[in-house]
Amino acid sequence: MAMPCSNVLRRRALSAALCLLLMLLGMPARANHGVRWGELAHTAFRHHGHPDLSSGVSLAQDRQGFVWIGTQSGLVRWDGNRHIKYLADGARNDALPDSYLMSLHVDSRGRLWAGMNSGGLVRYNAEHDNFIRYRAIPSGQRDPRVSAIIDDGRDGLWIGTGAGLDHLDADGRFTRLGAQYGADALPDGGVEALLRQDDGALWAGTRHGLFLLRPGRPPQQLTLGGQRGLPVARLLRDSAGRLWIGTGNSGAFLYQAGAALATGAAPVRESGTRPTLQQERISAIVEAAPDEIWFGTHGVGGGIVVLDVRHGATRRIRHRADTPDSLADNDVMTMLRERSGIIYVASMAGLSQYDPRPRAVATIRHLDASHNGVLSVPSLLQAADGKLWLGKVSGGIDIVDPLHGLRGRLDVGAGLPQSRVLALASGPDGEVYIGTQQGLFRADADGRRAQRVHVARRRDEEEVWALALVGRTLWVGGLDGLWALRLPSAGAPQLLRHEGARLGDTRVTALLPLDDDVWVGTRNGLARVGPETVEQIPTDLAAPDRLPPGFVSSMLRDRDGRLWLSNFGTGIVILDDASANGPRRFHRLGMRQGLPDRAANKLLQDRDGMIWASTDNGLARIDPRTLAVRALGIGEGVHVPSYWTNAGALTDAGEPVFGGLSGLSVVRPQALSAWHYTPPLVVTRILLNDQELPAAVYNAGLGRKAPPLTVTTAARERGFSLDFAALDYSAPERNRYAYRLLGFDSGWVSTEAAARRASYNNLPPGDYLLQLRGSNRNGDWAPTLEVPVRVLPAWHQRTLARVAAVLTGLLLGAGLMQARTTYLRRRQHELEAMVAARTAELRATQAQLEALAYSDPLTGLANRRLFNDALRHLVAQAERGGAACTLLLIDLDRFKLVNDTHGHDAGDALLAATAARLRAAVREADQPFRLGGDEFAVLLSQTADHATLAPVCERILAQLAAPLPHDAAVIEISVSVGAAIHQAGHDHEQLYKRADLALYEAKAAGRCTWRLRA
Repeated sequence: MAMPCSNVLRRRALSAALCLLLMLLGMPARANHGVRWGELAHTAFRHHGHPDLSSGVSLAQDRQGFVWIGTQSGLVRWDGNRHIKYLADGARNDALPDSYLMSLHVDSRGRLWAGMNSGGLVRYNAEHDNFIRYRAIPSGQRDPRVSAIIDDGRDGLWIGTGAGLDHLDADGRFTRLGAQYGADALPDGGVEALLRQDDGALWAGTRHGLFLLRPGRPPQQLTLGGQRGLPVARLLRDSAGRLWIGTGNSGAFLYQAGAALATGAAPVRESGTRPTLQQERISAIVEAAPDEIWFGTHGVGGGIVVLDVRHGATRRIRHRADTPDSLADNDVMTMLRERSGIIYVASMAGLSQYDPRPRAVATIRHLDASHNGVLSVPSLLQAADGKLWLGKVSGGIDIVDPLHGLRGRLDVGAGLPQSRVLALASGPDGEVYIGTQQGLFRADADGRRAQRVHVARRRDEEEVWALALVGRTLWVGGLDGLWALRLPSAGAPQLLRHEGARLGDTRVTALLPLDDDVWVGTRNGLARVGPETVEQIPTDLAAPDRLPPGFVSSMLRDRDGRLWLSNFGTGIVILDDASANGPRRFHRLGMRQGLPDRAANKLLQDRDGMIWASTDNGLARIDPRTLAVRALGIGEGVHVPSYWTNAGALTDAGEPVFGGLSGLSVVRPQALSAWHYTPPLVVTRILLNDQELPAAVYNAGLGRKAPPLTVTTAARERGFSLDFAALDYSAPERNRYAYRLLGFDSGWVSTEAAARRASYNNLPPGDYLLQLRGSNRNGDWAPTLEVPVRVLPAWHQRTLARVAAVLTGLLLGAGLMQARTTYLRRRQHELEAMVAARTAELRATQAQLEALAYSDPLTGLANRRLFNDALRHLVAQAERGGAACTLLLIDLDRFKLVNDTHGHDAGDALLAATAARLRAAVREADQPFRLGGDEFAVLLSQTADHATLAPVCERILAQLAAPLPHDAAVIEISVSVGAAIHQAGHDHEQLYKRADLALYEAKAAGRCTWRLRA
């Protein structure tokens, strides 16, 4: 029945009104939605610029975790460090038929499918590392250009081609199922995008519009922003059920979850004064995070449009020539959200990745898109109004509101010199004091004007490295020492004090007022400046509890009263009690304790009491209670590699902010979270006898049940090598690796992330199990991957050959044993005779050596060495209840006169005669000794009183008193004798001393006599 014209017009008007309402209400265009630093935060990418990774058209991640890149010149498999490229080869039926990859898809069974520009469809056969082709034929796939692939829900595929929609069933046969969905009624030009609903309905994006296909119904064309026929290139269903549509020249559109199809899709509007999204080609759509959609664009504005779905605000990510980690190319080809959350972006410039999950650290590279060059901020100040003052390396100051971005500039032309701003401090009346490389300046609170501050007795252009305010006293540190200025309410500052040499080093780098003191950090140490005194803190690099020498870059006092120092070269140094007097005891934190670098630049304490440190290799958080250190790097969102000394401030929202050489790092402590992702561990390459083998079977989770890697006899010398990877793409250089071959290795063998290879050769035959370990970026191990290894024996290592060899060896051994036994017996007799003779010689030699060691060669008497042993022995026996003993010390009278008168030969003859007469005078049980020179001694046993001692002494005097004929002369002889009897409780030294005193008494009595010392 025909409808009146007026009703048609009314319905069209109503449809247009509804579309307009969705456009106005669905996507409000607001640039600022109350997120601190949201206007300024930089999206930092990691770039992989190898030529094989460039010109990516499609991306996919397989079940094992590999990322596949379909490029215009081949198919690439990427594991985060290493890639393998597959090229077309017309001479092989199991190779790619075309190197231009249009589409990639991983089906419900984990198999990778690839659609090409002119080569039709292929499936990657992981078991054999090759491809299975599905050619375009009239009765099957109707066109060789495959631009879209999607599951059909029954282990088959829907395939979008240049001729329309095709279907491949689970058995690999093409069917005419598309006709049941009305695919034959789709407009000419082919299908560019496909999306299947849970109920089996199929969304098809074509060059002539968006269609919904259902079995038994004609295709339903949907309106986009009230228009039909717009070319549709991309489709995405997000986690909230919303349908996002990317067009070829009209931007992006949205169907809200549950929205009526008849209302059409609403356009996505771009924030800002000059939006261009609605005139752009959408080349990719990904859900970066809940309520955050990324649109890759191509042409016009270019780059990536990031939509905050909740607030309806957008921002655009673009390439910047002055920022190496910006988007590599504004023409985005495709994007993929990898399963751990990382977003890959492919372009003609290569493959880039961005991790949206680290929310604890924001990077600020630019404050104004119109200005070239990245921020370099050597000084910061949190002002009372909540704004942040940023001193610039090139001179001048930027004033930033975390909510609204750049709010003011104090440029060189406004009173500041063109030199680095090194220090900032708030004044007592709201003004700001500025330390530069060319002197001290003061700015108004609004940051519009600055003027030089003149300091009496100080050169105006002298550098200012540190500032600190106490009441109305401003402390100024420079390379010329420490200056204290009184700041009156009006008028010029007044110099109160100057400290130079007493600091130990006049180069002041940091200041910290504490109580009545000011702690002063210098380039070589630390000093405490009191009201009248200056204390230099001693330094000692070797002593771990002393202050190490070095550049003190910043200081803070924690809630427990400890003084923390960042040391440019040592790390962090902690003084337990800054208020205590006496010896200063310090603790040191360095790279061994977890700091990412020895060069620590700035310390800040957040509202929870945690200490944050910037270094020359990232940031660190220190728990002040346990001193546990957590290093933060690229994986945690830290994209400023190194920082300025003493450059940092705590914002009024409790955010530590650090100034770096290539931007600001804004820390949100509450957003810091642990990384718990468990990466897949996969074998990436196997080489056996220099031949590459497919590795997929060992990635299928079979473990010990997998077929063993068999090393034949021919391959044993060259052996095998196996590459493996843990597929944590966030910071693959921090992943840890180890391996061991059970049955061969005694323990785990660690290997570097850049060389993840287990290699063996010349293994003994047998069955082994190669165990592989890989971790995420935090070092948490993934489940162990196991690869069975079997080494086949050579012919001579087989059991039968070994048994025959053993029997032959036994027979030969028996004969040889008999012959050798006969020989050995004969040889034994000869050796025994030789040993006996040699033993007798050794005993005689030993006796001679002992005689030489313990006897006097001139007299033949025992020497002093034997005397000492004998004296200790007799005294020890007497102390244990044995017989008493007596010591006689004997000295020749006037022996020197004999030597001087008759010569040394006469003296030697006299000593020999004395020894002979002494042997004759003492009893057999007594022991005579020559102690040296003309000194002799006798140890008497069983002599305990004067009555038994006197006859012995008189006999010695008489024997030695007879004259000695020598040559033609007669030598008169006499001796003096000192005696001492052992007393209970006295040791051998006391006995010797008493005998020595008795000897002196005898000589004093006129010689040729004896005396007993009680």
